[in-house]
Amino acid sequence: MFGLGRIRLRGVDRKYITDEAHVEDYKSAPAIGRVRFGSLCFYYRDLGVKYFVPYDYIERAFIRISETQPDDSPAYYYYRLILVHGENEFANLIFSKEEEADEALARLSERAPDMAVGYVPPPGGKKPSFR
Repeated sequence: MFGLGRIRLRGVDRKYITDEAHVEDYKSAPAIGRVRFGSLCFYYRDLGVKYFVPYDYIERAFIRISETQPDDSPAYYYYRLILVHGENEFANLIFSKEEEADEALARLSERAPDMAVGYVPPPGGKKPSFR
């Protein structure tokens, strides 16, 4: 009645799709953490929403390491897979293990051979805001 249990995928244009080809590709795609590598698209979950991104949309990807220093405890590191289109960072995917982030970046590079890998400082040295 309300579509509960159906997989809806949100695209980079912010529209949802429910077509069977993408849903089956999502279900059968190998996963690392909350990202999936389908034959049609790259998929990820963020705040309860499932997203799909065509591989040719991703122009650049890199890993950013964030450090959190809790009181009286050793530092804790987060490994973020950042996806870029144009000069905008459109996805910030958090991994708790460095190996998972590295494997996700390597697998993404295999699927999107035209994608650049690595951080490029913005003009003027100021980090762009996350959209």
